[in-house]
Amino acid sequence: MTPPRLCLPVGDSSAATLPPGPAGSRRARPAAAHQEAALGLLANALGYFPTAGHTRVDTPYGTDIPLCRAVARLVRGRRSALLVHGKVGKRLLAEAELHWQMTIEETELQPDGTLIALAALEGTPFATPAEAELHSPRSERPAATAVWIDALTTDVSGAACFHLGQALSDVLRGSVLYPAECGRREH
Repeated sequence: MTPPRLCLPVGDSSAATLPPGPAGSRRARPAAAHQEAALGLLANALGYFPTAGHTRVDTPYGTDIPLCRAVARLVRGRRSALLVHGKVGKRLLAEAELHWQMTIEETELQPDGTLIALAALEGTPFATPAEAELHSPRSERPAATAVWIDALTTDVSGAACFHLGQALSDVLRGSVLYPAECGRREH
């Protein structure tokens, strides 16, 4: 028995006839291509250097966030969905982990004028000293403050303790630190 042919309307009064393909092939190929394209777009967004004036976004968790940081947080939030994509998904997650964020939970001013802080780290622990952007919840300034993280200690739960070489009045509970490199990305 000959398999049925697929008839598609062409224009108003005629129809084109196509031979049948393997069962489900019409849906499987486009879906896989769309998933592949989406993963590629996410990878590009993490490594993208946007044009000046388009480097930051407002998100539900903060304003004036570097674009790559916002994308990295979205990628990390879909970890289980990305792991099913094998090496490509794992590579994308590893790239997202490099775009870290620390949310300050406690601070303590030291007698020498430095600051010790406890924070929650999202992403991979990084080498110190490291330059970071400080975003304070009470800051009136539109721009972030540049700070240097002199030392960092983390554990597997994401808890972090870090040392800033300078004490700033803007370093409060709820303040967020991002890699300074993320904030400088632009063409």
